[in-house]
Amino acid sequence: MASEVCDYHITFVADIAVIKTDIKYIKDKVCNHVTEGEGPGGWRDRLVILEQEVKVLRSGIWKIGLASGVIGALVGNAAPEVIKWIAGLLR
Repeated sequence: MASEVCDYHITFVADIAVIKTDIKYIKDKVCNHVTEGEGPGGWRDRLVILEQEVKVLRSGIWKIGLASGVIGALVGNAAPEVIKWIAGLLR
């Protein structure tokens, strides 16, 4: 058996070493990104805070809408009588 190493095998082993280094780099970057996202102040924390704020905002919008509707109805019902009263003052 000859232990000759051809150029193809040398190039092949070098390419595998480059691919292995690239995969390790990518794995480290992805794992670091996930760790930062799951840590305090990461995207998960920010998402939970946003969800809570949206719930509060939605309940606030309903309250504001209801109050505005009641005020609008009162003004709508009272407006004709106020106009009649002002017209009576101007006579």
